[in-house]
Amino acid sequence: MAVMTSMLVYLLSSCYKNKEDITALPTTSFRADVVPILVSGGCGCHNNGVSTRVLPFSHADTIFYDAILARAFVLDTMARFDKHPGGGVIFFTDNQKNIITSWVKQGAKDDGGGCTVSGTITYTAKILPLYTTTCKASTCHGGLAINLDYSKMVAKKDVLSAMMASSGASGHPGPVLSLSSCTVKLIQEWIAQGQPQ
Repeated sequence: MAVMTSMLVYLLSSCYKNKEDITALPTTSFRADVVPILVSGGCGCHNNGVSTRVLPFSHADTIFYDAILARAFVLDTMARFDKHPGGGVIFFTDNQKNIITSWVKQGAKDDGGGCTVSGTITYTAKILPLYTTTCKASTCHGGLAINLDYSKMVAKKDVLSAMMASSGASGHPGPVLSLSSCTVKLIQEWIAQGQPQ
């Protein structure tokens, strides 16, 4: 019995306790892993700058990160069930499915470096282009949801503030959104400046 007790004490005391040395599990990068899938050839309708029926993900060397982030749920559904919202026969490869579902399970976050917002932020110069590339689509504003213009956005200041405070996780009357830190900073600064037109 003493031998068994000694062995048990030895085994328990030899357990590794220095958790700081354990490296973090690998994460899926939004910028390095997910974005390339959405701006590649398979998503041509979203990237050709021609179609008005789909939400653009990129055009002319500009990537619309928020447009991709805001569709994390749609991308996850497409990856898990092979259901493209627009119909057709466009599907992710098995590797692409794994990347997208892994990213969503990890919280569908943007691992970009953020941005600096400075100067006067006007609706016409900064907010409208963001709205056009991120919020307008057949299943969003301008389609199923109402079109938003300057006066409607000013009137919904409280809703915008709540959305920005949670990066889109709450406050949006429709589905949950994932907004980049750049968008959050931009809209918060626009509101702080009195929402100039």
